[in-house]
Amino acid sequence: MHVTETRDQEVARLSAEVARLRSQLDASSDEAPPPAAARRSGRGRGRAFLAVVLILLGALLAPLAVVAAWTKAEVTNTDQFVATVSPLIDDPAFQSYLVDEITTTINDSVDIPTITSDLFDGIATLDLPPRAAEALQLLEQPAVQGAESLITSTTEQLIASDAFDQVWDQALRSSHSGLNAALSGDTSGAVVISDSGEVGIQLGPIIAAVKQQLTAQGLTLADRIPEVDRTIVVAQSDELGQARTAYQAIDVLGFVLPWISIGLLAAGVLVARRKARALIWAGIALALGMVFLALGVAIGRIAAVDALSPQYMPSSTAQAIYDTLVPLLYSTALAVGVAGVTTAVVAYLAGPFDGALAVRRLTVDTARRTRAAAEGNGVTTGRFGEFLYRARRYIRIAIAVVGAAIVLLVRPLTPGVTLWTAFGALIAILLLELLQRPPAVEVDVRVDGAPVGGGAAPPPRDTERV
Repeated sequence: MHVTETRDQEVARLSAEVARLRSQLDASSDEAPPPAAARRSGRGRGRAFLAVVLILLGALLAPLAVVAAWTKAEVTNTDQFVATVSPLIDDPAFQSYLVDEITTTINDSVDIPTITSDLFDGIATLDLPPRAAEALQLLEQPAVQGAESLITSTTEQLIASDAFDQVWDQALRSSHSGLNAALSGDTSGAVVISDSGEVGIQLGPIIAAVKQQLTAQGLTLADRIPEVDRTIVVAQSDELGQARTAYQAIDVLGFVLPWISIGLLAAGVLVARRKARALIWAGIALALGMVFLALGVAIGRIAAVDALSPQYMPSSTAQAIYDTLVPLLYSTALAVGVAGVTTAVVAYLAGPFDGALAVRRLTVDTARRTRAAAEGNGVTTGRFGEFLYRARRYIRIAIAVVGAAIVLLVRPLTPGVTLWTAFGALIAILLLELLQRPPAVEVDVRVDGAPVGGGAAPPPRDTERV
C-alpha cells in the first residue's frame, strides 16, 4: 500500500513538473528570439531572396539565350542553314513568287517585243507577197507571247523538277558564305544586306540556269539574256543594318548566353536552403520563359508578314519564308520547356515531400520484392549486384551528369531528345534499383541470454532518394 502511494505521488510530482515546463516553454515562445536565432533567420531570408533573384534572372535570360543560340546556328552552321532553308523551294507560294521574279527579270533584260519586231521587219523586206506579209504581221504578237510563255513554262518546270532541288541546295550552301560576308559588310555575295536593312538574294545564278535550259530547248533568243545583276528583297528590318555590325557579338553571345542562364539557375538552386523546392521553381520558371518565347515567335510572324507584304512580296510568300525559318527556334523552345518541366518533376520526386516519399518507397519495395523472388528461384546478380549497391550513389550521379550533358550539348535540341534522355535516365535508375544486391543482415534473437535461432533477415530497405 505504501509503495502504491509513493508511485502515485511520484506520478503527480512529475505531471506537475511537466506542466510547469510546458508553461515556461509557451511563455518563452512569445518572447523575442535570441540574437543567434535572429541572425540565422535573417541569413535564411537573405539566402531565399538571393535565390529568387538568381532564378528569375536565369529564367528571364533563357529566351534571349535560345534566340542567340538559334541565330548563331543559322549563321555559322552551313549544314543547319541548308537544312532550314532548303524546304522553302517546295512551297507553291514561294515557287510562284520565284518564277514571277525570274521571268520579269529576263523580260526586262531581253526586250522580246523589240527583238521579235526587228526580226519580222527583216523578213518583211524580203519582198513577200501581200497576203504573206499580212499573215506575217498577224503572227508577230503570238510569237512574242509564245516566247514569253516558253520562258515562264521553262522556269516553272526547272524550279519544280527534282534536279533543281540539288541546284537549290548547292546554291544555298554556296550562299551561306555570302550570308556571313553580308553580315560582315561584303556586298559582292549572293546574299546581301543593304544599309537600310533589306535582305536580298541575287538572281544571277538562277537566271543563268534558266538560260541554259532555254538554250537546250532551242530558243535562240535565250542567247541574248545577259548576265543579270538583280537582287530580290526577301526581308526588311531596320534592325538588320545594326545586326550586320553586331555579327561578331552574336557569334559570341550565341555560345555564352545559354551558359550564363544555366549558371544563374544553378546558382539560385545552390544558394537556396530548400534546394528541392528551389529546383522545382527553377524548372517551372524555365518552362514559362519558353512559353513566352513561343508566343513572341507567333506574334513575330504577324509583324514580319506586315513588314514584307505587300511592298516586297505577297503575304503567302512572306508567311512561307517565315514558317521555313522558325521551326528550329520553335522546337528548341519546346525542348527547353520540356527540360524545365522534367527537371521540376524529377526534383519533386527526389524531394522530401509526402507524395515523393510514397513513390520512392513503392519503387524500393517493389524492387526488393522482385529481387527476393528472383533469388528464391536461383537468379541473382551476385558480386556484380554487390558492386552496384556499393557504388549506387556514384552511378546515380553519373546518370544525372550524362543526361545533363546530352541536353546541354546535343544540337539541335529537340523535344524528342529531351524526352528520350529523361526516359533513358529513368530506366537506368530503375535498373540500378533492381540489379543491385544489398547485403543481408544477420538476425540474432535471444531469450534470457540464450540464442534461439538465427538467419538472414530481409535486406534493409533502401530509402535513399532515387
